[in-house]
Amino acid sequence: MIPAYHNNEDRQSGDTDSMPQSDAWLYGLPDCQPLILDTQNRNLNRIFMRKHKITRLAMLLVASLFAMTAYAQKIKVTGTVVDGQNNEPLTGVTVKEKGVSNGVITDINGNYSISVEANATLQFTYMGFSMQEVAVNKRTRINVTMESDSKMLDELIVIGYGVQRKSDVTGSISSIQGKDINSQPVSSTLQALQGRAAGVNIIQNTGAPGSNTTIKIRGTGTVNDSDPLYVVDGFIVDNIDYLNPNDIENVEIFKDAASSAVYGSRAANGVVAITTKSGKSGKTKITYDGYVGISSPWKKIDVMGTEDYALMLDYINDQSIYSSDGKLYMSKNSDGSYYYDDHKAYLLDTIMSNSPKSWWDAITRTGFKQSHGVSVSGGTDKTQYMASASYYNEKGIVETSEFRRFNARLNVKTQLAKWLSMTANLAYTYEKQLGVPEGSSSILKQALYQSPMTYMYDSKGYWSSSHPVAVLARNHEQMHRNRLDMNMSLDAKICKYLTYQFKASYYMVPQTDDNFYEVGKLNEDFNMTDLTTVYKNQSRTDKWEINNLLTFMWNDDHHSITVLAGQTAEGYKYDYQQSERKGTPSNDPNFHFLSSAYTGDKTYGLPNEWTAIGLIGRINYSFNDTYLLQANIRADGSSKFSKSNRWGFFPSVSLGWKFSNEKFMQGFKKWLSLGKLRVGYGILGNNRIDVLSRYTYLTFGYNYPYGLGNHTLQNGATAMVLGNDDIKWERSESFNIAADFGMFDNRLTFTIEYFNRKTSDMLLRVPTVSSAGLDAAPMTNAGAVRNYGWEYDVKWRDNIGKDWRYEVGFNLSWIKNKVVSLGTGNEPIYGSYLSESSIADYVTKTAVGQPIGSFYGYVTDGIFNTYDEVKASAQYDAGKNYWEQSTLPGDFRFKDLNNDGRITAEDRTYLGSPLPDFVFGIPMSVGYKNFDLSIFFQGQTGNKIFNVMDYYLYNASNGNVYADIREKHWSGQLASGREFFPLNLNASVPDLRNNDEARNFRASDFFIQDGSYLRLKELRLTYTFPKSILNKLKLSNLALSLTAYNLLTFTGYDGFDPEVGKVIGTESDNLSMGVDQGNYPQARSFTFGIKLGI
Repeated sequence: MIPAYHNNEDRQSGDTDSMPQSDAWLYGLPDCQPLILDTQNRNLNRIFMRKHKITRLAMLLVASLFAMTAYAQKIKVTGTVVDGQNNEPLTGVTVKEKGVSNGVITDINGNYSISVEANATLQFTYMGFSMQEVAVNKRTRINVTMESDSKMLDELIVIGYGVQRKSDVTGSISSIQGKDINSQPVSSTLQALQGRAAGVNIIQNTGAPGSNTTIKIRGTGTVNDSDPLYVVDGFIVDNIDYLNPNDIENVEIFKDAASSAVYGSRAANGVVAITTKSGKSGKTKITYDGYVGISSPWKKIDVMGTEDYALMLDYINDQSIYSSDGKLYMSKNSDGSYYYDDHKAYLLDTIMSNSPKSWWDAITRTGFKQSHGVSVSGGTDKTQYMASASYYNEKGIVETSEFRRFNARLNVKTQLAKWLSMTANLAYTYEKQLGVPEGSSSILKQALYQSPMTYMYDSKGYWSSSHPVAVLARNHEQMHRNRLDMNMSLDAKICKYLTYQFKASYYMVPQTDDNFYEVGKLNEDFNMTDLTTVYKNQSRTDKWEINNLLTFMWNDDHHSITVLAGQTAEGYKYDYQQSERKGTPSNDPNFHFLSSAYTGDKTYGLPNEWTAIGLIGRINYSFNDTYLLQANIRADGSSKFSKSNRWGFFPSVSLGWKFSNEKFMQGFKKWLSLGKLRVGYGILGNNRIDVLSRYTYLTFGYNYPYGLGNHTLQNGATAMVLGNDDIKWERSESFNIAADFGMFDNRLTFTIEYFNRKTSDMLLRVPTVSSAGLDAAPMTNAGAVRNYGWEYDVKWRDNIGKDWRYEVGFNLSWIKNKVVSLGTGNEPIYGSYLSESSIADYVTKTAVGQPIGSFYGYVTDGIFNTYDEVKASAQYDAGKNYWEQSTLPGDFRFKDLNNDGRITAEDRTYLGSPLPDFVFGIPMSVGYKNFDLSIFFQGQTGNKIFNVMDYYLYNASNGNVYADIREKHWSGQLASGREFFPLNLNASVPDLRNNDEARNFRASDFFIQDGSYLRLKELRLTYTFPKSILNKLKLSNLALSLTAYNLLTFTGYDGFDPEVGKVIGTESDNLSMGVDQGNYPQARSFTFGIKLGI
């Protein structure tokens, strides 16, 4: 029978046999069973007690004597528990009398009071600190200093809708602590995560301030959006770039189906779960954390100066305007001698005095970045809070580029009742970005190939042309974004084993994009060669989420079981309105408004809206803390699909075996702290397609004849995009097997994993015949992609004596991607299109048997040295004279792969993949007393890059070229006037010409380069002031740091930066990776930081 608890005293003295011995004294709630009062027996007891008053008194006397004896053997012990690192009081430390169920918890000031036997032993335990045992020895005052556990205790990590001990996890989860990313001098959280987790490849698309980042978890699973699902404080969000990295407590990355299946519908590409910081009980803490620094390009590409370029112009045009026979400033006498020509010198002096020495230097600058953040945290036993505000500003290394962000956050947790707690978070973000032309119109690309012969200004003082400086001066692209996030969780402890959780969130993101396109001659005597354009795009995103979750937890000495059941609901809406007008009276900023223009009205917009509901089920079971099981089921319904295909079901199961806990392994405990094998399998889904993908688009403005005979034309509409009501969820099947080891008291940890993931029913637009007259092919489920590979993660940490400490880590991923099928006919899908005249074609292609977005083009086979070689090749135009041939000596020879005697489009082939084979990170740190040095390397190998820059800088017909091109280009001395240039028949670059009639620079392996690199990502030196100084300054902590970011990069790639992500404008798919259009490069930065607490 369960005892009836009438008050707290009765409850504390109740039967706790059914509770775990280690924590029974902590529980204040009864078991989930009905309480039964036996009133009949109670009345009999009363009668019996009245008849035996003398017996009762005797019994009471005996009991009192025993109680006095017992009390005489106990003493009251008090004390304070503090953190050994900063001498701060520790709240919530468990103080327990060893061997019995008697214990207390320290208060907000670290104080405790407990009555124990005079010869008892006290145990002090606290998460993240080494347990201490202290003998009482009749003492009544015992103060304890606790030290951080360098052996890495079994911490709790966040899993979907809950937490779990790391040693009990059977799925694949990488955990990154907030301290590893908080102080990095970057604008976004994803940048700070780069290289920190095995199996995760993070690429910054460009180095522009506030730019987007691509993240891939265990490969590229689809041609569509393959970004992971983002979860912040338990709620799904669209991205995490808006977060202040300093607000992050920890990050968990779910990489397989077993860990991600609870999120089902959109977790096929993994999950990134972020937990923000919260307050702790204790006195109020005020912390400032900030840095300032400068940045500069880590690499500069050298191009020709004015004099070298003038000499090259004479070479390619067979002229002697600036030189004679390869001698600059010289002219030739009739007798063959040379003399210095003042006129030629005057021409070049005039150009150099009116043009920048370097167009690159003219548009770049020393960047500046700063970050300032203040947080206030604290609370009582019932309520804890954390409030923060931060400001980040980065002026980029390219003139006019800038990014600003302001963050404010309030996180509150309060105990509304013994059985009910509430967590509420409120966050606001404001962002402003000033962009520069990128992608195909990259300003940096233009700065390199811009002719050094171009004047900066014309004779009237206006820009002479649309050169790079003028382009930036006329650039008015800017973005303003506001974001408000609100969420709340209610946790109700129904009984000892059962908890109900209600979770709700809402966020909205209004955004405005503005631009003004100037007319170059408008301010010059009102010479209106075109109309100015005012552009404005206003959008708003709204998303809500409601979750109802029920968790059952039970355990005894051998079994532990946790069951989760729940329901989720989401709603998303995105609206935009895009407007433009033309014809303002001036380029002046006062006219950069729609109302200032007078014609060309164009306004359109579209709402996108979807809803989804889900059902969740999960069970975790552990037997003897050795055999582990986790099973998940998720059912999702999405309005993106028709009713017949709306629901998807996503199960997973994983098993774990902690063999280190087996009896036969006890002899290895001295060196094997943890040994665990785990295996998992599951199915996940993906629905990241446009909301209107299953609908037919009708486009108006198409005329059609009506009537017989003299018919009239009527305005009509036609279907330009066909819908498909039969599309359904993408399916991703994942298999994972792994081994986890902890050795030498967990100083050495090692994990090895193999994974195999196949995406089927891939949602894509299979190409149709051109006669169908469609702008885009209908969406269908056609295709499959496989990703498989290995992951390794090794860490070693230790101390040397009392003063030295160090840590070394290494994570490595080997990942292979392969397209298995592309639907009926396996028609390939083309991706990145280059409009350069000699290319004018697609350079990436997704085909069966190759990785997604592989490079595609011709194969070069050296350079023709003689006309006879040309005549014997497939590039020879039969029937034409020598001077009519498009291919000449000095041009590329291309391989005739299909052996038809001609070079045609059918000779194109696979040229490499932008996806790396290996991705790795190497974190290292060493500390001595108050000094800490952190070193972090990151890199990848095996990926290829299509360097569009080479199209311009090896091609003399477009403008400026590489400074060292004279050493690389072919020179056969075949033309008159070129015999004075060095002979070079063993060249890698075609002859320099003022045109590309031979199409030497068509898409070929000439542009494909190895993108492997090793980067010293971060080098940081930190000094933490000792407690003796802090006491004098009345501070709780103070640390100074110097950080070098992107300090060194080792690579064979000759472009700006080997870190090349998605092409600007194609971020929603994976078909255009690795094409370098002269992307904004990563910057090398040096920052000084300070962190202080009051």
